[in-house]
Amino acid sequence: MSYDVFLVSALEDRDTAKLIARRLRSLKFRVWLDQKQENEVFDAKDARDAMNSQSMLVLWSQSAVKSDWVRAAAAVGHSRGDSLVEAALDKTIPYEPFRQHKRFTLDGMTSRKTPPGFADLIDELGRRQGRIGLRDWMGYGAQDEDQRIDWLAAHPADPLAVEAKKKRDKDLGIKPAPAREAIGAAALAAASLRGTSTPPQAATAVNGRKNGAAPLASDGAIKTATLVEDALGFGTMASVGTAIVAMLFLAWVFRSQPAVRPGVSQTAIANSQMVTCPAGTVPRALLNVLEPGEIIDDTQPQVIDDTAEDPS
Repeated sequence: MSYDVFLVSALEDRDTAKLIARRLRSLKFRVWLDQKQENEVFDAKDARDAMNSQSMLVLWSQSAVKSDWVRAAAAVGHSRGDSLVEAALDKTIPYEPFRQHKRFTLDGMTSRKTPPGFADLIDELGRRQGRIGLRDWMGYGAQDEDQRIDWLAAHPADPLAVEAKKKRDKDLGIKPAPAREAIGAAALAAASLRGTSTPPQAATAVNGRKNGAAPLASDGAIKTATLVEDALGFGTMASVGTAIVAMLFLAWVFRSQPAVRPGVSQTAIANSQMVTCPAGTVPRALLNVLEPGEIIDDTQPQVIDDTAEDPS
């Protein structure tokens, strides 16, 4: 993750560093501060976070000049040229090469007291971020709502204005526009579903990185994604409609037909076999069933003839 400000302080100045970090974050600066730091070792992770920050803010004090961690971090910031910003929490003067650098005086800063040097520090950090007018914003109070609205309207690209717009849209129930990264990914997914090759713009936007920047979808990828989504929506509806028409047509072709035999009023299923006989006759298979036999009255008790000869 990249940061706007990498905040460096001694362990003894941690409370003041937290206060400064809160003030900076209220102005929508992305601030790195290790609040759980317990040692004086400037490790590889600290160096990586420092290199990923646009500015390094070192808070010099009597404790800071004795801290190995502060000196190591300040050396990394100094090696990056113009990224180092220095502030003084007391009258202590740091050693070379930091002695000659400009230091913003924050001596006596508390939650209720803000020294003038803090506004100068904000101007410097804002200049590095391409942000102007932050000193004016800091001067507005709770009763200056109109001035705040005018300031946001005059600086629409400032993170403060962007955050205010997000909050206003959320209150109104307006969903945020899809991110450019998501649009580029949609273009790639849609192209793969269609079996086409990935547009060069979308491939570069999603998979490629330039100068270490995060991948962004190009305007060509966004337009491609929009056209593909429209085509897929129309194609899906057309496919479903065609399938329904085909099913109805097949059902009409292979429907069951009534089979009518001459002289017979009863219908039968078309794929069944029907046997007919001339009028006044019965099928031969029924003759054995219809042959006359002895009629037995089983309502009367039967008399057994003992005089009958034994067949054996």
